[in-house]
Amino acid sequence: MVVSWGLALVPVLVLTLVFTWLDVFKLMSRWELLTLLVLGGLVAGIAYPISGAFLDTLPIGFNLYSRFVAPWIEEALKAGVIITLFRFNRIGIKLDAVITGFAVGAGFSVVENILYLLRFENLSPIVWMVRGLGTAIMHGTTMAILAAIAQEFAEKNLHAAARDFRFNPLWFVPGFLVAVAIHTIFNQFPGQPLLAMLGTLVLAPIALIGIFQFGTKEADEWLAKEEEQHRALVDVLQSGRFPDTPEWRKVAELGERMGPGGKSLIRDYVTVLSQLILSGETKLLNKTEDKAVADDNGLSEKFDRLSELQRRLGKATLSALTAMLPFSRNDYWELKELREDVKAGRKSRPAPLPDVN
Repeated sequence: MVVSWGLALVPVLVLTLVFTWLDVFKLMSRWELLTLLVLGGLVAGIAYPISGAFLDTLPIGFNLYSRFVAPWIEEALKAGVIITLFRFNRIGIKLDAVITGFAVGAGFSVVENILYLLRFENLSPIVWMVRGLGTAIMHGTTMAILAAIAQEFAEKNLHAAARDFRFNPLWFVPGFLVAVAIHTIFNQFPGQPLLAMLGTLVLAPIALIGIFQFGTKEADEWLAKEEEQHRALVDVLQSGRFPDTPEWRKVAELGERMGPGGKSLIRDYVTVLSQLILSGETKLLNKTEDKAVADDNGLSEKFDRLSELQRRLGKATLSALTAMLPFSRNDYWELKELREDVKAGRKSRPAPLPDVN
């Protein structure tokens, strides 16, 4: 009994931790990882009765259902979690997408295997080894690939100004079709489960580690580029003026319409916001270069200052200002990551972030 449960549940959880450890940016906290596993598990709980209803309705047996119908249903339900996370800007760089997707798939597989363990408790450990080392890792891999492909299609929009962001469900279609194809191929070997398991054990880590390497290089390049741009922006703002561009002139005009002190107040807010975004990028880059990263280094005070300036601006002005600023969805994602790092090391509550969803 213990052996069967261990074989069915442990391998995919261990692999999830390994991928989290391989992430040079250390983006995933324990609580975030646990949340993703739980979300995947909840989806598995939803999928179980849906599959039962389809089996009772469709004029096909379990074998045909498993090979040609189940992949579409299960991958669609798992994809719903990934789509929601993208929609609310909870996924940033490609490494984040891969780990998030694999964790959701892992959570799905754990609950699915628990349901089967409870129902078919007399099956041999070989069966649970196949499910734990094959089926479970397949579930994680399909979601990791789906999320990575979606991030690739969304990347241009994620780096554009947040005001120009338009969420597009079509970003997820190619990755979904790839996930269904992988799942379907895996299910074509009901009589040779060990072959499917071995294929998964060989191909899945190779594919995911390849995406990891590409994602790390890609993130390094755009982080370095954006850090340089934001450092130049901070220098201009700290000199007491706004950059001389059409978009920044609109920001200055908003301040002037606020009356005496409005322009200075907006410049103070934008300066602190820019400094924090720059700090988030620098912190991520330092992690990839194995440089020492300060736990706080005055960031708590800056978040407190940001909160105070947000209060003074008011919701209406802050909303109008956020729509004018050139910062991207990825910039705000970096700010979220920095805030969570700071929050983990302090008792007081960091400033809320601008609403860009």
